[in-house]
Amino acid sequence: MANVTGQVAVADILLANDWNLERTITFMQHWVPTSYKITMAYLLVIFAGQKIMRKVQAFDNWMMDLILALWNLSFSIFSGIAAYKLLPELFHSLRTTGFVGSYCNKLDYYTDPTTGYWGWMFVMSKAPELGDTLFLVLRKRPVIFMHWYHHALTFVYAQVTYSETQAWCRWSLALNLFVHTVMYFYFAVRALHIKTPRWVAKFITTIQIIQFVISCYIFSHLVYIKAFDTIPSCQASWNVLGLGGLMYLSYLYLFAQFFYNAYIAKKAPKTKKVE
Repeated sequence: MANVTGQVAVADILLANDWNLERTITFMQHWVPTSYKITMAYLLVIFAGQKIMRKVQAFDNWMMDLILALWNLSFSIFSGIAAYKLLPELFHSLRTTGFVGSYCNKLDYYTDPTTGYWGWMFVMSKAPELGDTLFLVLRKRPVIFMHWYHHALTFVYAQVTYSETQAWCRWSLALNLFVHTVMYFYFAVRALHIKTPRWVAKFITTIQIIQFVISCYIFSHLVYIKAFDTIPSCQASWNVLGLGGLMYLSYLYLFAQFFYNAYIAKKAPKTKKVE
């Protein structure tokens, strides 16, 4: 691997003729402080933007609907392509190293030109995904805690942990990309006011919850492995396991709570109490 020193720009990675992990890690190490600033700006836009929009008419017309549909469709297509590029490697790792090995042994996940590049593209895609919230603000839609918390924390965590080159990331990326391929396509359809069966939204929330259940299991097992040193060769580090485990647990709780309130509690019949 060639030695890389000095600053590295996004274009140096996007337009390079070859994949260089060291160059990418150098960029990410300089990029992380910027990601903190982006997160702070994101939160400022949410809360200041909502106050400003109280005095302004909502940007809620056919043009905004079309832009939103194209925005969501682009993320669905990107997620589908990235999943297509990354899923074969996940299946390969399962065949060659087994289930535990798939999140303990990174093999050449980060150095391979295909998985290395598309894994990095996934991480960087979390920045433009923050724009989802801007559409809610401009259209005067509710911005619930679960939404902005999930967007902000996922963005920061992805930037911070990339340089650690953890084996479990192949699972996080594959699961997230599969879910987002479906979810963003659904959002694109809904932005055009095309009616869909209620079960579709329920299905999307369900696969999100399944994603977090799997992630929580993997992180729990990794914590056990590290704590008791049951697999000394397992490539996982404490400095990302703690935050990641808490992050996925919080996601599981919030999305399960949302599922209950949206699809179970509302169905409960309202009956008068009989003494």
